[in-house]
Amino acid sequence: MQLRTKFNKSLRIASVSALAIVAAGCAREISPNVYKESHVGEAQQTFQGTIVSVRKVSVQGSEKLQENTAGAALGGIAGGVAGYQFGKGKGNVATTAAGALIGATAGAFAQKTLETQEALEYTVSLHNGEMRTVVQGLQPAFQPGQSVFLIVGRDGRSRVVPFNG
Repeated sequence: MQLRTKFNKSLRIASVSALAIVAAGCAREISPNVYKESHVGEAQQTFQGTIVSVRKVSVQGSEKLQENTAGAALGGIAGGVAGYQFGKGKGNVATTAAGALIGATAGAFAQKTLETQEALEYTVSLHNGEMRTVVQGLQPAFQPGQSVFLIVGRDGRSRVVPFNG
């Protein structure tokens, strides 16, 4: 009986750890300083402009809770294992099912939380008269009135970088 308890405790710890690793790995890289390998050597369109406004925003990996399947699956397993520790007979089945449901919900919430990142939304007035808005990571941070380049790749991904002129 003691061996079973140790095994189940280890399984719960492993499940929660796996959830954290999977969810953290799902977060998108939003830094303007990171390029995909396919962008290396690609000519991109660059515009000179001035920061007009800056505001802090949140970037979420998944807007709907049911889209957080990895968190729900791992949480459901961990919750089922935890629920299995209680009750006997039909009561054990009920606590296992309840634990799995609660664990799946908690896992989905945990994944959503781990995938949420703070970012900055920049509105840039381009020298050609157009305005563009770009959301990217917190670093580097720009201030209204600062001169910048707005770089737009073929796939439409844009980034704001400092103008050092």
